[in-house]
Amino acid sequence: MTDDVVSALPRTSFRDAAKLLAEHDITGVPVVDADDHVVGVVSESDLLAHRALTARDGWPAVRR
Repeated sequence: MTDDVVSALPRTSFRDAAKLLAEHDITGVPVVDADDHVVGVVSESDLLAHRALTARDGWPAVRR
C-alpha cells in the first residue's frame, strides 16, 4: 500500500488518464470529486474498450 494515491477528476481527459496509468505503472485510478469523494474508477480495460469503440478504421486504432 502507499500513502500517495493517484487519482483523476471527472473532467480528466482520455489522454491524461492514459498518461497517469502509464507514468505510475498502474492499471486503474479512482475518480474523485472536489471533496475527494470517490465517484468512480477508470481502468486500463475501460480505456481499451473506449478506444476500440471509437476507432474509425477498426482495431487497432492507430493515428497516422
